[in-house]
Amino acid sequence: MRPWVAALCAALLLFQSFAALAQSPPALSEVRVYLNDGQVITGQLVSRSKDLIVVRSQERIITLEPAQVEKIVTPETLGSGARTITVREFPYISFLGGTVAFGLLSWLQFDTASNRDRDADLNAENELLARAAKLRDKADRARMLGWGSAVLATGSLAVALYPHKTTRRVFPELSFETGAPVLLLSYAF
Repeated sequence: MRPWVAALCAALLLFQSFAALAQSPPALSEVRVYLNDGQVITGQLVSRSKDLIVVRSQERIITLEPAQVEKIVTPETLGSGARTITVREFPYISFLGGTVAFGLLSWLQFDTASNRDRDADLNAENELLARAAKLRDKADRARMLGWGSAVLATGSLAVALYPHKTTRRVFPELSFETGAPVLLLSYAF
């Protein structure tokens, strides 16, 4: 019964990792919101309706009424003024926890196998051959579980380090430097 349970757990873990790879992370569009009072809010547009505009800016959620907003600028509305960049993200990095857990389990199983081999050798020296054979079988089983856990740890690591590449358009960076008589506007890449 135990081998079936172990095989079922391994199959479920593999199925879960493939299901996670099928998901795509939600994409929020970058925006600059120009308010009527002259403020500019830069962030991601979470939602936009006729009654409410929701923007995430520096881990804060800002809700605005359309009457407060002068205009909303996205990189698509800038045309050639917006740069196109390729971003590599690791959306499944949380699988590193599985890598650590399965790695620890693998280490514990190999340690158990080593201890049982040592005990089997001691029993063989004292001519308790039946007990030594049982301990060697348990050591082999622990070693097999250790290798299985190592394979699952490696698979979890592969899922965690699977990159997701996307291209997106971003706003050019603007910086304001004040001199004595003039205001300089520089466009930096």
